[in-house]
Amino acid sequence: MTRILLVETAAPARVRRKAEEILRGGIHADPEITILCSEDPAAIRYFTAIPGAEVVSLTRENRGQVLEGMRRRRFDVAYTFWTGEKRYRGMKLAALQIGAGRTQVDVGDGYSFRLTWKAFIRFWLFRLRHSLPSDHCEFVPQARRGETARDHYPGERVLVLQSAGPDFVLAAMNKLEEQPVFRSPRYTLFCRNLPDVVGRFTGHALLHEIRLHTRTRKAWHHLRQLRAERFDAAVLFLTGERGYWKVKCFAFLLGTRHKLVFNENIDCFHFTIRAWLSLVVHRFAERSRPGIEPQWPHWARAALITGTKLALLPFRFAWLILVWLRLRHSGAGNLESES
Repeated sequence: MTRILLVETAAPARVRRKAEEILRGGIHADPEITILCSEDPAAIRYFTAIPGAEVVSLTRENRGQVLEGMRRRRFDVAYTFWTGEKRYRGMKLAALQIGAGRTQVDVGDGYSFRLTWKAFIRFWLFRLRHSLPSDHCEFVPQARRGETARDHYPGERVLVLQSAGPDFVLAAMNKLEEQPVFRSPRYTLFCRNLPDVVGRFTGHALLHEIRLHTRTRKAWHHLRQLRAERFDAAVLFLTGERGYWKVKCFAFLLGTRHKLVFNENIDCFHFTIRAWLSLVVHRFAERSRPGIEPQWPHWARAALITGTKLALLPFRFAWLILVWLRLRHSGAGNLESES
């Protein structure tokens, strides 16, 4: 018998589907399921309808007693759900306090992993890029406050971040109109709330909507609002202009699956670490701005490159030592086997 605990840390429909999937068999041998849920009467009735599942309610009054009882039962596997739903934070902490033999984390879209420190770090980095699983609306149809039909647009919803001057942004949008990158895009522009800036973009044929912000106000509020929109792609400008650093950071915190980068020559590429490093090297060489004084003097670039090499030297030396020890160990093992 496999004693399994499911903790209500996501929408009840998601938890019930996992419970029924386990009870059908094929995942665990002879499963015995216990569901730890909140004190919501509707959730309790919903889980009680699952045949063969025991339901335990966790309230503020009995929290310590119930958690202690769960620990004493020594479950073989505990399932918790990390799908980006904030209302279940207390239940998620409770799931970690129970201490089952193995904790399995369901992150939606059919994926799950065993909870370890390494897996937690990988998941955290993944969640920064993808705020919610793509099947979220299947279980929580009205999950977001103020949800409208635009959230269910069948094509790609693209957010254009004004992280450069209006001239660069207009040139990029004209290029996207002439040479489409996405199949069925709907563009939303996030730009500064300045009359001369907004006037340049108002009425552009490519834009579906314009969102405004003030440079130094409510950055965290704007970030949370844009993350909740779950855009499919973000357009970012890395043109070498100073400023716009908050908006540039937004592109990597929104959770979009694709990031399209434009440089000062209106050349675009999908963001990858290799492509970004190539752009940085190109920027230091100042090859893309003939006739303009470099922003970084030659001595500053040389000092930065030298400093980077010195900083990496201990790690490179340690790596060589490890390789040498491994070769020495394998060579000694081969000699012993031959003798």
